[in-house]
Amino acid sequence: MKRSLEQARVDQARVEQAASEHRNVPRAHGTLVFRYHRAPDGEGDVPAWLAGGAPRGAERAPDPTMNFSHVGVAFDDVAACADGDVLLFEVGIPGHDGRWRGGAHVLRVSPIPIDERDEFVVATHRIAVLLTVLPDEARSALQDYTTRVRQANGRVR
Repeated sequence: MKRSLEQARVDQARVEQAASEHRNVPRAHGTLVFRYHRAPDGEGDVPAWLAGGAPRGAERAPDPTMNFSHVGVAFDDVAACADGDVLLFEVGIPGHDGRWRGGAHVLRVSPIPIDERDEFVVATHRIAVLLTVLPDEARSALQDYTTRVRQANGRVR
């Protein structure tokens, strides 16, 4: 049975759409309390931060609406970091008491196109980070929250 060119295009569009939604670790879109600062000495700053040390750089608190999973976070902010930087962060997860500290690697910092910027948020860049150091309790809470948000949005696979 031969497929038409139009049917082939429709099939390809479905594959591309499915691929964009099919990740090893599905993300959720919701709110988190996430404050961070760039680690001036990279990985060497992580132990002191985890032990309760003070921030060694300018602390940022991006808009709390972001994409997240238990392995990473993507948010909009100014370009306060660059690809490959180490970030020290504190995260608060809705439905869980307290906040947790951790370390992250910046995977990507990309400009937000002018026509996609929010007039009420000063963000100019999209920042994606991998959560490399996070207490097990926090990672579990983040995974549970991700699942709850995805279920509420009807996106659990």
